[in-house]
Amino acid sequence: MSNLPTIAWIGLGIMGSPMSENLIKAGYSVTGFTLERDKLDRLAAAGGTAAGSIAEAVRDADVIVTMVPASPQVEAIAYGENGILANARSGALLIDMSSITPQTSVDLAKNAAEKGIRVLDAPVSGGEAGAIEAVLSIMVGGEQADFDEAKPLLDALGKTIVLCGPHGSGQTVKAANQLIVAVNIQACAEAVVFLEKSGVDLAAALDVLNGGLAGSTVLTR
Repeated sequence: MSNLPTIAWIGLGIMGSPMSENLIKAGYSVTGFTLERDKLDRLAAAGGTAAGSIAEAVRDADVIVTMVPASPQVEAIAYGENGILANARSGALLIDMSSITPQTSVDLAKNAAEKGIRVLDAPVSGGEAGAIEAVLSIMVGGEQADFDEAKPLLDALGKTIVLCGPHGSGQTVKAANQLIVAVNIQACAEAVVFLEKSGVDLAAALDVLNGGLAGSTVLTR
């Protein structure tokens, strides 16, 4: 198994914890860092290594994966003397799986390139269940060669993995994903209210709707 790249994982939240554990199950060596001590204990219990800082986690990693809430957190962990770019080795691959603005991803790739670090933006769709079951949809922005290198690792995390274009493209597709999901949730909610007020059997109604063109992941969930 030693030919697999060594992984640093930054951000062990609702998505990050099960995702990092799926990499461990796939045979990868994972060193993680996050702010919550119990999440580090969980990683160690799953067979990973808990680091005391970002610098310690990324120092010897071939691939660094980040999964944090939003752009400010990505900037906080990437930049500064204790951040990823100052401490990762030249030639490392940084895969940011957070959902952030496309511009943040473009800027990160540009700044990382000056340090010899390659970047992919790779936000995901599928929620906690998708993370646990390793069936996430992963939309990627960056260079083809870097995507090809990352693909085996991403295969351990998701089911639908697509390079969507240059840096920032993954985030742009993720934004479109959120737009569709939000409208879908709104429509499903209004349909449920309409059905309940009409006195029909709600479970039966949703069952038949989901079998037709109105069917969706939102409706299923």
